[in-house]
Amino acid sequence: MKDEPKTIINGIDIGTNKIIVIISEYSENNPLEILGVGTAESNGMKKGVVVNINDTVNGIRKAVDMAESQAGIKIEAAYVGITGDHIRGINNTGVITVSKPNTRVPMDQEITEHDKDRVLEHAQSITLPLEKRILHVLPQEFKVDDHSGINDPVGMNGHRLEAKVHLITGAKNTEKNLRNCLDKAEIDVIKFVVNPLASAGSVCDKNEKKLGVALLDIGSGTTDIIVYYEDGVHHTGVIPYGGDSITADIAHGVQTTLELAEKLKSQYGIAKEALAGTEKNITVQGISGRQPQTISQKELASYIEPRMKEILLIALSEIRKSDHRGGFTFGIVLTGGGALLSNIEDLAQEIFHQPTKIGIPLLSVSGMTESIKSPEYATVMGLIQYGIEHLDEEVEENPWSSKFGNFGDRIRDFFRKLY
Repeated sequence: MKDEPKTIINGIDIGTNKIIVIISEYSENNPLEILGVGTAESNGMKKGVVVNINDTVNGIRKAVDMAESQAGIKIEAAYVGITGDHIRGINNTGVITVSKPNTRVPMDQEITEHDKDRVLEHAQSITLPLEKRILHVLPQEFKVDDHSGINDPVGMNGHRLEAKVHLITGAKNTEKNLRNCLDKAEIDVIKFVVNPLASAGSVCDKNEKKLGVALLDIGSGTTDIIVYYEDGVHHTGVIPYGGDSITADIAHGVQTTLELAEKLKSQYGIAKEALAGTEKNITVQGISGRQPQTISQKELASYIEPRMKEILLIALSEIRKSDHRGGFTFGIVLTGGGALLSNIEDLAQEIFHQPTKIGIPLLSVSGMTESIKSPEYATVMGLIQYGIEHLDEEVEENPWSSKFGNFGDRIRDFFRKLY
């Protein structure tokens, strides 16, 4: 039997506190194999935005080097996550008449892929600020003449084709700065994929997307929201608050460093003060000559719960912006590093009044499986899933520099190294 063709698919999640790189190998009838996982501190990002180019490049290189060392493969191109409060979701509609080539007379005829492309292009005809561009066009449903709720109109007969879509836009400069960092790390961007879309791709199954689910990806700097029902995305949003906001509240409350506050949150933190123990004493190291102090888990939770509740309430407000009315069959899915906080599900159920679960990557994998079975890896594994679903996609065109220009820069760098 002939060996199946294998494809290398790489994902890079550049977060506020951590950069994660995964190298995987995909073949059609076998489990996805994880060849390498690399992680590094992220010191040049804040809430999804590059604030220091050099620090970001260094972090990317460290994570990439670690993954490459494990896999024995060099990364040349990758799917890359993008987030930040510049991300916006818009629902829009496009309509065309289906007609034979070289005629404008509407006719009842078979709808082709070309017609489908035309109506999706028409749905993108919106006025955007100059600093914005469309990152994703996500079909919700098609309508052929009077028949709605169609997933794919190709092959059907009709003369009027309508498409309802969800458009996700982002800031060009934010994307450009992130692309510059990857260029300096000598990695081509196949496509930027917004984090909540990637995360949902790895932790939500088809039934959840069909019957209704809202996902919250709680990162360090941002919380990303995406709403699905009837197999389509109906809302996306990004809140500029995440786990770092809770860490800062702890640091202020117990008068310690952000580093020590993060350890307190990770080791002893709990989302609901009512579930914390008063008898459990925690020693907080003194800083700058101050004496150590002792606090209870209940006191620690008193700093955590108000901020976590605020994030969830803002998320609820975002979810209500969706055109979907009523509850979701599969409720709320919490993922990202923030979903590791103890008892966060209990607090979320109080806020949303819907079933809540922690989302971990669902992909069937082999190789380094244990390292990715965590909410922290939802986005990067979703990038891999996106790559599998878009295998024929070319490296995304850089709107700000030509391929020849990038190639020329690399040739010049090569000769500089020689001389």
